[in-house]
Order: sequence, then C-alpha cells, then structure tokens
Amino acid sequence: MPTAPRKARPTSTDVARLAGVSRTTVSYVLNGPGDRPINDDTRRRVMAAVHELGYAPHSTARTLRAGRSNIVLVPMPQLPLAPTRHRFLEELSGELAHHGLTMLVHGDREAGGVEGARAWAELRPAAVFTEADRCPAEAAELLGQAGVDTVLLYGPKAQAHAPTLVITSAGVAELATRHLLSRGHRRLACLVPGGDIAELARARFDAVTIVAGREGVPVQRVACELSTASLVPAVDSWRDPQQRPDAVYAYNDEYALVLIQALTDAGLRVPHDMAVVGSDNLPLGSALRPRLTTTYLDLSPAAAAVAASIASLLRGDGLSPDVTAATPKLLIRESA
Repeated sequence: MPTAPRKARPTSTDVARLAGVSRTTVSYVLNGPGDRPINDDTRRRVMAAVHELGYAPHSTARTLRAGRSNIVLVPMPQLPLAPTRHRFLEELSGELAHHGLTMLVHGDREAGGVEGARAWAELRPAAVFTEADRCPAEAAELLGQAGVDTVLLYGPKAQAHAPTLVITSAGVAELATRHLLSRGHRRLACLVPGGDIAELARARFDAVTIVAGREGVPVQRVACELSTASLVPAVDSWRDPQQRPDAVYAYNDEYALVLIQALTDAGLRVPHDMAVVGSDNLPLGSALRPRLTTTYLDLSPAAAAVAASIASLLRGDGLSPDVTAATPKLLIRESA
C-alpha cells in the first residue's frame, strides 16, 4: 500500500506570509528579547500564525544564526526531588524563558566530572547550571573549550573556578534544632540514613550537634534506613524513660513519618512522649496525625535571581548581585 506523502514542514516564510510580516520580524518575535521593539498586535499575529501552522523553529539553524544555542542545561539533581526542589525547577524554567532561554534537564543523576561534562557539552548548551561537586575545575574547563559560554554552580561553599550560588541544606537541620531547644527539649536524637543520601545526612547530623552543643545538649546518633524495622532497636531502647530522648530530628519528612509509625507501634505517643521534626514539607506530613512539624528551603526567590544571573553571565556582564541564597523556613504543627 503506498504511503501518503509527508506533509511539508512549515517554514518561517510561511509564518511571515500568514501573519503579514517579514521573516525578520518573525525571527525577532521567536528568538527572544532584542534591540528591535515589537508591538503587541504584531507579536499576537505572529504567534497565532505559529500555532495555526504548527511551526517549530529549527534549533540547529537558529544556533548557527545566533552563534550559540539558547539552551540552559540543568543536570537532574542527584538527590530525590522534594516538592520544593521540583517547584524550583518549574519556576526556573519559566524565569529563563523570560530571558529568551530554554531549560533542558539532563536525566542522568550520576553524570559528573569530565565524563559528565562531555555528555553535557554534546547537547551544545549556552550554559550549564549544576551542583558544584559534579563540576570540578577540569570539567568546567572542558565545557568552556567545547563552546559552553557559562557555567553556574550551586553548593555549600563558593568555588574558585566558576560562579557559585551558595546553598546549604544543613540550614534546615539547624533551624529544626533551634526550634526543639526553644521548646525546652534537652535530650535530642537525630536519624542518620545511609546509602545515596549518607553525605547529606551526615551534614545535617553535624549541624544538629553543633547547634545543640552550644547549649550543652547531647545528641544521640541513630543510623537507619527508610523502614520501621531499621528503627526497632532504637525505639525499643526508648521504652525506658531514662534512655529516651525527648525530641528527634528525623533528617526529612519521609523518615519522620516512618519514625512516628515505629513509635506508635511501640506504644509511644508523639509529641507527648517524644517530639519529632522532619524536613522538606511533604504534603503527606500535613495530612496524617499528628501533623508533622517540618523545615524546608524556600527556593522560590532564588529562581528569578538564578535566571537573571545566567542571562547576565551570557551577556558578559558578570554575576547578578541579586542572587539570593535559599532561606530555611519552619512550619510548626502538632508533632513538635
């Protein structure tokens, strides 16, 4: 059976003809901000023609004309995407679009170093925004040699080889600990998971011990997994009031909810026998009983600043002074 002829792909000339404008005007409308003002009526006509024809600009051709792509590559974060991180990526995508830039998420969570940089460079992005520990100096150098104009990093401390947005998630543990101390708790425990999140878990445990240590408050370290079974030895020892901490920072909300279940199974009540605080503000934490007190990083203000900084770096203007570090926030509910 003969196949139907493939429908010709619409071109910018087709869009210009339907909209009643020049191809140059179509290019100005579709390629983001420029030095030529486009009135709203013209922009609407062009976009209506684009939608009617199903026109999609050819990215390679546009890259050749502009001298670089408009892609900002964001490697998928290595940590699981908590709601705040997921919301940040969505907001960052929108903010970048305001600057005529397109966010592309690279799905390999493990990519990093020189090999990761090679994989990222193959996509010919204009900029890369990633964790500092995934992009050491040699990786940043490779990206530059491959034509990537800008590398912006984020992490707990500034890096000498690339501009860095300083964000430390240990701040949520510090805030949780200060809250527990302010409620009069003087025997603390901290859950410390292993596996892929072991490094972050240690950083949060260290933050808890530093804050509590300033007031001479001991902190029991509880190694665990995301299961009630892994918590049974600790919870069994806490049946004795003399051995029981009066509050636990549970690393995050998932571990906090598992801990509350393990405590309930052992006949211990939250917060009457023991207060519990998590992190990340998972929706489930406000749905179950007792409602979970939690801390989280407010990343929303950073999305616009990160996008503006990337656009500024691409223009050669340097890092935007408006970059805002994420702010830890506390939601006080029933569990502590």
